[in-house]
Amino acid sequence: MEKVSSAKKSILVFDYDRTLTLEDFVIPDSTKEALKEVWQKHLATLGIVSGRSVSFLKTVNEQASGVFSFFVAENGSIIHFEDLSQELVIGREWSERARRLFAGTDFTVRFGEIMGAARAENMDRIKNIVSNAGLESNIVLNRDQVLLLPSGVDKGSGVTRAMARYGARHEIELTSFGDGENDLSLFEPADVKVAVSNAVDSLKKIADVVTQKPGGLGVEEYMRKKFM
Repeated sequence: MEKVSSAKKSILVFDYDRTLTLEDFVIPDSTKEALKEVWQKHLATLGIVSGRSVSFLKTVNEQASGVFSFFVAENGSIIHFEDLSQELVIGREWSERARRLFAGTDFTVRFGEIMGAARAENMDRIKNIVSNAGLESNIVLNRDQVLLLPSGVDKGSGVTRAMARYGARHEIELTSFGDGENDLSLFEPADVKVAVSNAVDSLKKIADVVTQKPGGLGVEEYMRKKFM
């Protein structure tokens, strides 16, 4: 693998669950050390792109020595920069309408600030409900869950919005790391697509690199080959 070129600004974005972490949903210590080295040497700007909430990701960043500069939370609907006091939130009116729509159903849709999530077995029912109500939505499968978002909102759109803060697109090399179906959209704007070894087959098929190790150990594997 070629070492990173200084001609472009390098941005690395990571899904959290099973990409930065292992199956225990904790980032391995050796992965944290590799991330810290990349950050301290200014080799890349680091971000997390996840279905998790901003508050959860802020805690993750505190535990990882503050190496992450930004988060794209709730699968693209909230963009948070650690050095800014404001967040970009997309879809408040949509979320209020979706909450009302699913309040009376006989299955549970859990909402964060914007995104809804339910068991994957309810995907067809969710599609029918939003279609009948005329609520334009993005419905995304993610392993055993189905995610409900405003139309046009996904990880790819979120990271594209976040990336704009760091310069013109042609001046940036974006590397995306993922493992699940909802990371397909994260790969769309990427210059380099990295699937960890435990990723779903659909993601591995379109990846530029598939790591030999799973989760955070695969992330560490890639970074050490690329930067160190």
